[in-house]
Amino acid sequence: MYAMWQLPESMKQSQADLYLETYQVLDLEMSRLREIQRWQASAASKLAADMQRFSRPERRINGPTITHLWSMLKLLDVLVQLDHLKNAKASIPNDFSWYKRTFTQVSFQWQDIDSIREEIDDLQIFLSTRWAILLNLHVEMFRVNNVEDILQVLIVFAIESLELDFALLFPERHILLRVLPVLVVLATSSEKDSESLYKRNDPIIPAFPDLHLSPAAILKELSIYFQKFAAQTRLLTLPAPHELPPRERQYLITNHIGTIRAEHDDFTIRFASSLNQLLLLKSIDGADVDWCKEVKGNMYDMVVEGFQLLSRWTARIWEQCAWKFSRPCKDAIPPESNGTSESFFDYEKVVRYNYNSEERKALVELVSYIKSVGSLMHRCDTLVADALWETIHAEVQDFVQNTLATMLKTTFRKKKDLSRILSDMRTLSADWMANTNKPESYLQSHGGDESKGNFFYPRPVAPTATQV
Repeated sequence: MYAMWQLPESMKQSQADLYLETYQVLDLEMSRLREIQRWQASAASKLAADMQRFSRPERRINGPTITHLWSMLKLLDVLVQLDHLKNAKASIPNDFSWYKRTFTQVSFQWQDIDSIREEIDDLQIFLSTRWAILLNLHVEMFRVNNVEDILQVLIVFAIESLELDFALLFPERHILLRVLPVLVVLATSSEKDSESLYKRNDPIIPAFPDLHLSPAAILKELSIYFQKFAAQTRLLTLPAPHELPPRERQYLITNHIGTIRAEHDDFTIRFASSLNQLLLLKSIDGADVDWCKEVKGNMYDMVVEGFQLLSRWTARIWEQCAWKFSRPCKDAIPPESNGTSESFFDYEKVVRYNYNSEERKALVELVSYIKSVGSLMHRCDTLVADALWETIHAEVQDFVQNTLATMLKTTFRKKKDLSRILSDMRTLSADWMANTNKPESYLQSHGGDESKGNFFYPRPVAPTATQV
């Protein structure tokens, strides 16, 4: 938004026009805040409805699946980030105060301004109330009872995903770390000691490039607004000064650049080797089926590993930035100032003068590794696409046509509800056109044994959204 200034005496003549133009500029920004206010209300209602949908044990036969859990966690994460952004940005209430002041100056000549004034009052309450979005979500959730069960399911899922590294990419891990303290506050009765997980590993979590979250601080602050949780805040503590150096070593890239350098060199060599094997396979006609499957499977594993490395390295940069923003340098004295004391902006204290030469060198080196691996994978996109689709197709079809068939035999009589779900999965996901009789050469090489499952002709097709 635009900063306002006091009008000098020479401009008093056009004061009314300036107020009107300023109001028009600020009204455009306030309309966006009103859209956010309306969206968060509808999103909170949608999230609360999803939670209530799976709140009873008898309704869980059809869910919540992992997709349902992730959709709820991602929506909650967006609400948490919006609420934290609203709380952290001091420019928002400052601009609103100027907006309200200019509205008072220009609205005296308008007709029927009561509705506009009511909208402004509602927006003022929304902007001035800390954690207004989460408080509204809490109200929406507990309109119907029994949502504690699904909250505990989400907490257990988040903790298990963090402890067992279920999250494939680091943005997903950051989502879990951001929503976990909020879930603990909303549930208020979970037996999981989730806060100890933060104290041990993640005191600072990146939210935006220039904004970070502190889970322990969020838990303490939210306890004021949620009375049932207030009694548990005595168990929460912020990191002590002597605990900061070990955690700083975790966040600074300089302490990990040696491992990252070795990972980069090892990955580029193995990726090039797998790519050469794939090119050799394409140049040979009538290659062995098992060798084809092995080469394409290795290429698939290398691509997945590449995405994981890119995600992990990018997360290193985000997490170091979050740590630096939470720990600005106290005395910023740049070399070019020759030791003279000057006043510096806060942004310079956390970015420009908060990195020493070794940290800047490590940061540039890590960025170069990210660009190197990213461009390496991007250049061979068209070469490996068919191999990736064939591998995914084979794994999906092997599961739905062979593994699910065995599971259906064991669940048909005792667990009919589960059997119906498995049957529906098989019907939706199975590609029966790819399932044909084994070729004669394949049967001869395997002794005619057909007990090892169906044979699938390679089909470079991606699974549909329904199949996923």
